[in-house]
Amino acid sequence: MTQNQPLPPPESSLDTLEEHLERVRPQIKKLLRSYDIPLQDAEDVLQDALLVAISKWDTIRHKEAWILGAVRVKCSNYWKKMRNDRILAVEPLVLVELSPAQAPEQEQREVGLDLNSLTRGVDKRHRAALWLRFGVGLDTAEVARRLGYNPSSIRKLTTRSLARLQKQVGAPPAPDDPTR
Repeated sequence: MTQNQPLPPPESSLDTLEEHLERVRPQIKKLLRSYDIPLQDAEDVLQDALLVAISKWDTIRHKEAWILGAVRVKCSNYWKKMRNDRILAVEPLVLVELSPAQAPEQEQREVGLDLNSLTRGVDKRHRAALWLRFGVGLDTAEVARRLGYNPSSIRKLTTRSLARLQKQVGAPPAPDDPTR
C-alpha cells in the first residue's frame, strides 16, 4: 500500500443495514414491548428510526447501538405525540366546562386580605377552616383531612363560622343558613 491510498474501512462498517437489523431484532422487539407500542404503530416507529439511520449511515460509528437508541427516541416521541393528540382531540368547549374558571391573581389576593381582616375575631380553628376552605379554595374533604376532622364536621364548622362573621358585620343571614 502506498501512502496516498486511503485505508479500507473497518470490516464492521461494510455490514449492511439488514445484517445489523438481524442482530438487534430481539432487542428492538423487547424495546417496542417495553414502551407498549401497539403492533399497528410499531412498524411505523421502526421505519421512522430506520429512515434516519439510512440518511446518516456513513457517519454512524456503532450502528447497532445507534439503531437501538433511535428506536428508543422514536418510541418516546410516539407517546408524547399520543398524549398531545388526546388533548387536542377534546373540543375546547368541553375543556372549558371541565376546568373551573380561575379568578385573577389580584382578586384572589383581595379575597385573602378580606378574609384575614374578617376572621380576626374568630378563634384559631375556625380561622384555619375558613382560610383553607375559602382562602385556598380546598374542598371540605381536603380541609377535613388537613385539620384532622370529619368532612361533616368541617361543613358544620364553616357554616357556624360564617354565621358568626355575619353577626359581627351585621349582615343578614344567608337564605340557606340554618342559624336563622
